[in-house]
Amino acid sequence: MLPPITAFQGAEHAPFLMQGGKAAALMVHGFPGTPADVRPLADCLNALGWTVQGILLPGFGAQIETLPKRTHYEWSAAVREALQALRQDHAPVVLVGHSMGGALAMIVAAELQPDALILTAPFSKIENILWGMMPVFRTFFPEVRPFRLLRLDFSKPEVREGIRNFMPDADLDDPHVQQAIRDLRLPISVFEQIRQVGQRAFNLAPQLKMPAFILQGTHDTLVKPHLTRQIVSRYGGAVRYMEVPAEHDIINPHAPYWSQVTHALREFVEQLT
Repeated sequence: MLPPITAFQGAEHAPFLMQGGKAAALMVHGFPGTPADVRPLADCLNALGWTVQGILLPGFGAQIETLPKRTHYEWSAAVREALQALRQDHAPVVLVGHSMGGALAMIVAAELQPDALILTAPFSKIENILWGMMPVFRTFFPEVRPFRLLRLDFSKPEVREGIRNFMPDADLDDPHVQQAIRDLRLPISVFEQIRQVGQRAFNLAPQLKMPAFILQGTHDTLVKPHLTRQIVSRYGGAVRYMEVPAEHDIINPHAPYWSQVTHALREFVEQLT
């Protein structure tokens, strides 16, 4: 067990609403993220005059301890309800999703047909034979230690920053805390929910006819570029596809490529209004 650590308690992890004009965007974060992960994209759209809403999926943020009890149906329902509510007063409405949030956006888009999709590193699957066998493995191995698989090097700034995103009070120089993080157990049922989300999104891609802007990092080792290209090739509508030299944390306003991203995003959304 981890020592008592406050996770996702900051205001930046809460849902947000940025007032703007009639055009609106709904932002969906990924796993194990919060609205903070997509806020830079929200800032960009809001600066263009859009109303932007960022939701917190059930079981994430300050509710992270309830995640093992959640299902992907709850996540999809949260996106669906927020999109329907936003549509009552706004048009056009764009659905924006990062990573697993991108997959959820695709699932809901197949049902509710938003005016467009914006997807960053949209998740479909992890390329590992064990990933596809998850329904079988969860019967025999109900828990997994994900941080052991990552071989964490606590001396690396990027590792420390990533952990502090959801464990801001953790003393990462304490060997006992380091070991506790490595030993953290998560129910494999959580990953089975994510697997189902990715598979459903991949299967639904040909049914999606609304225009899409898809952004992918060439150095992403979680959502690999060739898997995103498969989504692009299967997509049923027009796609503006863009690759930039980034890892999975592609929504980074401090990155050298960010001005290119905001320019392409501006061009895409201007066609919708």
